[in-house]
Amino acid sequence: MTRTLLIHLAHLFYAISKVDGNLAFDEYTTLSESLKNRWHHLTDAQLEVVKNQFNTLQRNNISSKESFSTFIEFAHQNPNLFTEELKTIILKTANDIAYAFAKINKSELNLMVNLSLEFKKLSI
Repeated sequence: MTRTLLIHLAHLFYAISKVDGNLAFDEYTTLSESLKNRWHHLTDAQLEVVKNQFNTLQRNNISSKESFSTFIEFAHQNPNLFTEELKTIILKTANDIAYAFAKINKSELNLMVNLSLEFKKLSI
């Protein structure tokens, strides 16, 4: 998995965490756990790329909308990277994050629906 893809995954996971305007510690903890439990094929160094990029986005207070758009643009420019297996793992991780703090809220649900729709467009 390329560093560029990992960086863009961090954009997506950050967007989901931040979509309601707040970034709860539980969401970051859940991201770390989900990366560890669902992304077995990644090395520790690769996992750190995702977490470091996530932290950079947080430090710079990037908006959820901007971060999500960055990920979607990358996905549409590189559809061949997004296998069905990868999309499934991404959606499961995104769902873990969305449910982390106080279960899923309307903003998170809308973003998850948009992500699913964008993934369907990649398959066309």
